[in-house]
Amino acid sequence: MTEPTSRGPVPGPPRPGPHLMPRAVAEETVDPSAVTDTVMALLAQVDEIRQATGDGFDAAALARQTELLEHAHEALTHALEDVDPR
Repeated sequence: MTEPTSRGPVPGPPRPGPHLMPRAVAEETVDPSAVTDTVMALLAQVDEIRQATGDGFDAAALARQTELLEHAHEALTHALEDVDPR
């Protein structure tokens, strides 16, 4: 009867953890100016809505601003994921 072998240390130099592994190269490059243009256009729309509503409270305008800000956040998040998919 053979006894199970225990797994000891792996020979050779230690390997880095996943957080230290080289970054994967993005297949498509991110165009920073395109991301900037997209986010700036969305923020300009948010500002236009803010100026149009003035000091008053408008739930529909607030909802639209929220939607635009979420789109800007998504654009930035996707750009960062494309650059560093960790």
